[in-house]
Amino acid sequence: MKNIIIFLSLIFTTLIYSQTKFVFNENGLTPEYTATSIDSIAKAELYSKTLKWVEATYKHPDNVINTKIENNFIHITSIKENAIQADKRYFHLKYSVKISFEKGECKFEPIKIQSKANSKYDMGWKDVDLKNGSEFFKKGKVIKKTKSYVKIIPEVLNKLNSNLYNYLTSRQ
Repeated sequence: MKNIIIFLSLIFTTLIYSQTKFVFNENGLTPEYTATSIDSIAKAELYSKTLKWVEATYKHPDNVINTKIENNFIHITSIKENAIQADKRYFHLKYSVKISFEKGECKFEPIKIQSKANSKYDMGWKDVDLKNGSEFFKKGKVIKKTKSYVKIIPEVLNKLNSNLYNYLTSRQ
């Protein structure tokens, strides 16, 4: 029975997000944001449940939350270590996301994406242009060594967005 529930929730989540999934292409990250309707939840409850989600999702939630304005928005920044592999090198992925609230709606907006080589030398964070993905493509096709960027960036954001949605719609 538990497997059936998990399977149905995966299908349900896929159907809900089928038109609102992030994709990285030559034009950058699309869509710029996703807005999910959750009619049964008031704006204040969306805000408080999102704070609880941050606490449940991250080890150090106070370090993840950059800014928050009660019942309006929460801006988070976090790092996914060794998320991207290009050639034989690994890169950390830093993402900043703004989650804002309207009555019965949650808006998930990626603000900034950066990558940094996993190296004993600190080479600094490099911005990924969210509005232009042409550096990852040539003649309309993904460049082999940047394929991981094109795949992983939206994958991380979609998973985060899906986890948030599932948390908000659960009976907690």
